[in-house]
Amino acid sequence: MEYCLNIFQYVSLNADSWNNRNALSTSKYWLEKLFLTLQGSQNDILLDDTVWLDETYYAVLMRDGEKKEDGNFLRGLSRNQICIGVATDKKHTVCLVEGYGKPSQRSSYECFKDHIRPGSLLIHDKQTTHKKLVEKLSLTSKAYASKDLKGLTDSENPLDPVNRIHVLLKMFLNAHSGFNRDDLQGYLDLYAFVINPPAEQLEKVEKIIKMVFENPKSLRYRDQFGLNQASESTVCK
Repeated sequence: MEYCLNIFQYVSLNADSWNNRNALSTSKYWLEKLFLTLQGSQNDILLDDTVWLDETYYAVLMRDGEKKEDGNFLRGLSRNQICIGVATDKKHTVCLVEGYGKPSQRSSYECFKDHIRPGSLLIHDKQTTHKKLVEKLSLTSKAYASKDLKGLTDSENPLDPVNRIHVLLKMFLNAHSGFNRDDLQGYLDLYAFVINPPAEQLEKVEKIIKMVFENPKSLRYRDQFGLNQASESTVCK
């Protein structure tokens, strides 16, 4: 329970290991079990009425970054930036990996087609990325040019509901900044679980324990870390 509460509060794995007096590898193992438990947990989230949608980006690890011929890293919205799509109706939120670099109409549509109720009002930026999504789901589009939003206070910015989530998401990811980017969707599933109902953290712990027993998945410690442990296999619990 204490482990879950720490993770829900944006505590890093190093700090959590210290708080719980366990090895860092144990905290990493528990995190992987959380990822397994939460796989697909966003599948049934359907946003409706008014939906705010925008993308944000998170850099790949420096060792994995692509370079130009002159040896400098690719800049801008290149393959060195992972695109994360975030949509919210202020009641529920969806966070999904869209790919590398600038998203396409197809990637945006595939990510959100099952998460936004047809006919909803979509508040977003004026990029063409969401064109297919708007057309296919018969959404009412209210789009804003980025240049028109510069200098606005949060309360004046029509995209503030999703921008605020971006800020909190970056704080959450930065608490685990050295993580393997292959696990990014796992972190997004966890973050979505943290910010979606129920609001009370103890209720969240109760909910995730219920998920464990309803859909048990096993993860071998040895397979995860290549270590020979007395207990080879543990069910997520």
